[in-house]
Amino acid sequence: MDVLVCGAGVAGAALAYWLRHHGFTPTVVERAPGVRAGGYATGLRGEALDVLDRMALLDQVRALNLRLGDTAMPHPYAALPVAIRPTDVEILRDDLAGLLYQATRREVEYVFGDSIATLEQTDADVRVTFDRGRPRRFDLVAGADGLHSRTRSLAFGPQERFVRHLGLYTAVFGLPGRFAGWVHRVPGKAAGVLVARDGARARAALHFASGPLAYDRDDAGQHKRIVAERLAGEGRLVRRLLEEMWEAENLFFEANAQVEMDRWFSGRVVLVGDAGYCAAPASGRDASQALIGAYILAGELATGGGHAEAFAAYEREMRGFVAEHQQMGREGADKFFLGPPPEEELGRTTVARPHLVRLRNYAPGFAGERPSPGWAAR
Repeated sequence: MDVLVCGAGVAGAALAYWLRHHGFTPTVVERAPGVRAGGYATGLRGEALDVLDRMALLDQVRALNLRLGDTAMPHPYAALPVAIRPTDVEILRDDLAGLLYQATRREVEYVFGDSIATLEQTDADVRVTFDRGRPRRFDLVAGADGLHSRTRSLAFGPQERFVRHLGLYTAVFGLPGRFAGWVHRVPGKAAGVLVARDGARARAALHFASGPLAYDRDDAGQHKRIVAERLAGEGRLVRRLLEEMWEAENLFFEANAQVEMDRWFSGRVVLVGDAGYCAAPASGRDASQALIGAYILAGELATGGGHAEAFAAYEREMRGFVAEHQQMGREGADKFFLGPPPEEELGRTTVARPHLVRLRNYAPGFAGERPSPGWAAR
């Protein structure tokens, strides 16, 4: 089967990996000219690490572990000391996306600088037109194109029907040189610096409470002006971050929002990752959901029961897991960013709820043993 994957982020690249692993032919189309840079750290734990192990990529991911110190930002972004949580990994989102791309680029067709324009479903296939490329037909289409998914809009309806704004915006950018980790927090505003334990990498995060804002998602200058206006007058350290922000090349600016849908598939089109069930950056779990969702979706398609049955099974497996993480996203936005400062020490992190997802063994060699490196690891 030929499968179009829309989006080359964590969800899209991971899905391409597993589709190719199971014998499908994935094509990944990405609106950006390359793998997107920027973004904050994401925590990987539990089943997400198991998925990476089954991809024979876990050692490479651990090599990119930030090994955050005690001065890192508090929950929901910070990590407890490594000695307390030895199996968890904190990794920059673009590091993870880049690793997944490198693991798939030799066996998967990537089309950068383009995006889907129209979708027309038939009983036998999906006819797709693109903004730049020639029209093509695919057996299935998977939307992995994030919170503002064009795939979702074309197949399910306008964004306003599914996106729930949490009243918070976040801006993230890299910092040159060496910085110390610190946090500034008042009700409705927060700023901080995340520093890897080796001290060689630092990223700033600026947050402010607001209702939905109208802005051009592609205008980084406008994003910087919005952030600067909202955080003006917050003291010397925040002022220095704002000065650094004006020089930053890869600014990530986004609303903390969630995607809530009654169904993640329609005919031959299915959603994975943030496009279907974004939990918001405040959850710290979006990348884990993307990895696990991609693994389960490709695995269910490989069982041979037909795409409708596979899509339904994928959704059944993921629903409880997603509901748990979306609750964490709402609590993270409300308790840390929007509510009064907590009485407990800022660096303390709450204990995560038990995971509710179950990983089946969709391929030989995954039951109780580490798989040998596959085609993507060669």
